[in-house]
Amino acid sequence: MRKILFITILFFLNLNVYSLACDFKISNFGDPKEKVKLNSEFPEPLLLPDRFGGENLIIPIEEVCKTSKKLWGTKLIYLYVDNKLARIQLYRPLMEDRNLMDFAMKKYGKFNLPEGMPKTRWRGNNIWDKNLEQIEYIATDIHDGHVEILEIINKLYLPTIEKYNEKVGEWLDSQQ
Repeated sequence: MRKILFITILFFLNLNVYSLACDFKISNFGDPKEKVKLNSEFPEPLLLPDRFGGENLIIPIEEVCKTSKKLWGTKLIYLYVDNKLARIQLYRPLMEDRNLMDFAMKKYGKFNLPEGMPKTRWRGNNIWDKNLEQIEYIATDIHDGHVEILEIINKLYLPTIEKYNEKVGEWLDSQQ
């Protein structure tokens, strides 16, 4: 009986490890985009320069986290400013689940949701402050649906991101 209980406990611990097995940090903050090397059957990641001095390297999460099928459909977006990795985003639009929320809560810590509200209807954000990183989870509405975003910024690059976001904000204001 003890042997069966021990095997069952090990099985569930193993499942928990695999659910957190997605290591989407394939480059370090401050590294140039040329350091990203992927060996897979997928096409090269998409690199999109923008008018604000940034370049977004877009990678399907399936390429990086092959065993974390619950996250499939998520885009991994590395923002490079002055050819240095400044922000990492996991972007999950139009999915009928909250798998990115579950992943974030397991990896960075739980946060309270309104009692009685299904988590798929919750909209809002939560911020974690972990060592040198600021992590923010966002669930919000977009045109024709909703999106989940998990954003990681190294605190050393907060001024860079603030300047970048100011440029984006100024452009958005000029479009009204």
